Amino acid sequence: MGDRRYQSGFTIYELMLTVAVAILLAALGVPALNESIANNRATTYTNDMVTTLNLARSEATRRRVPITVCASVDSINCSGAADWSSGWVIRSAAGNLIQAWPALNSPGILNGNVNSIQFEPVGSITAGAAPQFALQMPKCNGDNRRVLTISAAGRIAVDTLTCT
Repeated sequence: MGDRRYQSGFTIYELMLTVAVAILLAALGVPALNESIANNRATTYTNDMVTTLNLARSEATRRRVPITVCASVDSINCSGAADWSSGWVIRSAAGNLIQAWPALNSPGILNGNVNSIQFEPVGSITAGAAPQFALQMPKCNGDNRRVLTISAAGRIAVDTLTCT
C-alpha cells in the first residue's frame, strides 16, 4: 500500500502547467475568433442587403411597376433616414408592402448616401447619384468593411475594404 511506483495521477505541478498552457492558447485564439465573428456578421448583413436589392429589382421587372427600397424604423413605413441599420422595406408603386427586414443587431453600422432606391420596370434605378452603402462593424479591424454600390443599370457591386 505504501509503494508509490504503482500510483497513477497528475502532480500539482503537471496540473498547473497544463492549465497555464490552456490559458495561453485561449488568450491567443480569442482575438482571432472575434475577428472571424465580426467578418461573418459583416458578410451576413451585406448578403441581406444584396438579397433585398436583387428582390426589388426582379419584382420591378416582373410586375412592370416601379419598386422602392427604403430605410424603415417600424418595418412598415419609410423613415426618410440614411441610416439603414434600423431596418428596411420593399414597397410597390401602389404603396403595398412587399417585404420587410428588421433592425440589425448593431445599430449605426449600415449607412447609405440615399434614403430610398427606386427600381424601374426595366431594372434600372432612377436618375441621381449612384446609391452606395457602407457597412462597418463596431471595433472593425482588417478588411471587414463592405461597400455596396448600385449602378444606373441596377447592378450591385460589393467591395471589401480596410476598416476606417
